[in-house]
Amino acid sequence: MKLNNPKNFLLGICTLCLLLASCKSADKNAGKIASDYCDCLRKLDKSMSSETKKIISNAANSTDPTKSIQNDVMAMDEEKQLQIGKEMVGVGEMEDENSEVGSCIKRIEKKYGDAYTMNEEKFLKKLVAELEKDPGCGLTASLLKLGLKMKGKPGFE
Repeated sequence: MKLNNPKNFLLGICTLCLLLASCKSADKNAGKIASDYCDCLRKLDKSMSSETKKIISNAANSTDPTKSIQNDVMAMDEEKQLQIGKEMVGVGEMEDENSEVGSCIKRIEKKYGDAYTMNEEKFLKKLVAELEKDPGCGLTASLLKLGLKMKGKPGFE
């Protein structure tokens, strides 16, 4: 399984952004919300190779995340591409409420379900800043940044 089309992976990222942004009075709780989401993704973070995390981080900091992922993956040998592809599937599990990550995200949604924010993009950027303060939350921060970049792009609404 080669990862030539990162669209499914990126759809999972956009879903995370929408879930994170659906919080009321969330601005006051940004630190706690960020920490809770980071905890949900900690196991995924630990299971990923440094190469996969680097690909995600590069994409999150790129002006063209899709091309960044494609270029990084295509620069690898086929064996490495297969490994990266398998690890990226784990990110897609964020959408699956029956998966460990998906059910954790669902619990957080319920916990902060009555919270909201007046400026979704500003709130998400605040969450990224909170996540970037904690070195153990780098993957979560990168995924959120990536989702922010992809939001509103064709196929990622």
